[in-house]
Amino acid sequence: MMAFMACFHAFGQGTTVTGKITSSTGETVPSASVQVKGTAKGTSSDNYGNFTIAVPNPNATLVVSSLGYDKQEVKLNGETTITITLAPASKQLDQVVVIGYGTANKRDLTGSIARVEGKVVADKPNTNPVSSLQGRVAGLSVVNYGTPGKEPDIRIRGTISIGSVRPLYVVDGVFNDNIDYINPNDIESIEILKDPSSLAIFGVRGAAGVIAVTTKRAKAGQVLVNFNTLVGFKKLVDKIKLTNASDFKMLYNEQLANEGNAPYDFSKWNGNTDWIDALSQTGIFNTNNISITGSTERNRFYMNAGYTHDEGITKHEQLDKILLTINDELKVGKALKIGFNFNGMRQKLPFDQGFYVEAYGNPLGDARRISPVADPYNAQYGAYTVLPSFQKQIENPVLALENNWDKILHYEWRTVGNVFAEVSFLKNFTFRSTVYADLTNGDRTRYFPRVYTYDPTITTGNPVVIDPNFNLTRLNVDMYHRRKFQQDHILTFKKNFNDHGVTAIGGFTTYYDSETHLNGSVRQKNRW
Repeated sequence: MMAFMACFHAFGQGTTVTGKITSSTGETVPSASVQVKGTAKGTSSDNYGNFTIAVPNPNATLVVSSLGYDKQEVKLNGETTITITLAPASKQLDQVVVIGYGTANKRDLTGSIARVEGKVVADKPNTNPVSSLQGRVAGLSVVNYGTPGKEPDIRIRGTISIGSVRPLYVVDGVFNDNIDYINPNDIESIEILKDPSSLAIFGVRGAAGVIAVTTKRAKAGQVLVNFNTLVGFKKLVDKIKLTNASDFKMLYNEQLANEGNAPYDFSKWNGNTDWIDALSQTGIFNTNNISITGSTERNRFYMNAGYTHDEGITKHEQLDKILLTINDELKVGKALKIGFNFNGMRQKLPFDQGFYVEAYGNPLGDARRISPVADPYNAQYGAYTVLPSFQKQIENPVLALENNWDKILHYEWRTVGNVFAEVSFLKNFTFRSTVYADLTNGDRTRYFPRVYTYDPTITTGNPVVIDPNFNLTRLNVDMYHRRKFQQDHILTFKKNFNDHGVTAIGGFTTYYDSETHLNGSVRQKNRW
């Protein structure tokens, strides 16, 4: 299906064509591929479905494609501004998707549900599977952060004005606020429920949208051992260009002269530091997974163990995570099925997940504001250098980083599991009873020691002095516990009548959520 907007511009050599890509329901399609047929020229649509591309002649043909839609060829016929409407891929209409407490064929639905296969997120270098959905689903906004382990900012069809702006996650029926405990390799499919008719069953909790995750199960008759590993690198690119020390001294003294002030004495400041280089690194990403699946006619077993090491672009910033998944399903006779699912996670979060920014500021943010005339560290005196007096409001970011990265510790353990029983009776009825538990224990320790710095302006006596901003030692320990319990008892009636079918679901769900903290702190002035 195509729709065109007429535009009366004359074509010339190297003419630019602008356009917008939408779906058949009127939603914009981000990250769609747009290519000039028969050439290597191409581009992609932005988050709002807009694109711009140069074409060689007025009758060129554009080839437009996007995940979940049929590929389409559009002949320009002299148009310079067009709107292209993509049709859903026909083969996806037979997909079985998750809808609330059940499943349905996509062709039987009138609501808006997008489905993403698990393999799409399994091979991406992201510890949180939702991070890999960026640009893959119309109406879904994903903003990723550079800090390893930090949950992305998610919006489904924009920001709502009442209640939470974050979507509800439903993992195999379990309600969650985030899914960082899920191994991306364990995901069978992800459904994004955007339509009010799809969300109604979740009540107010589904007001901001629902992301339903189905994890893998062993396939019938399958015995398989699989191992995979992924290694990647992160590097700061398109770095801000900063002035060198000599140019900074000249420019700063010119500023002082224009203000009618005397020039600054830079005689004690002989450094030439690129503070961004001093704080950044090439990060390494490595993930390893081994899975075992075994299946018979009556029993299906799946287990996966994974380890992830993820370094950020700031020095010493890293995430270490261990994940374990076990599930089993057993048929007891023809009518009864029982099973369980277990997910375990242990992670050591990066140091800046604590109160680093609150105490010392943002290292890379400060690096853009610091003059290059100071050396970060003075080897002769074994101390980090204070900054010039005109920058006393900023702490040496290398000092703050090196002195504290291993003193701000954050460990988290999380266990999510469920047990269920399902019985079929009277041919068309199924009753399923499930009990879930989600338990999280965390431990954050933040130790801020007394800081000694080197001041090159001190010419008599010891130039190593106590930093007046950090002349106290401080220790803060926070232990937190989150407990979430849920139970579902669902009765389903399903019957087909020739070319028609009826599905009716009734039942109830209970949900309990609690969080407790035990916090202790001490502050002390050293006397030696």
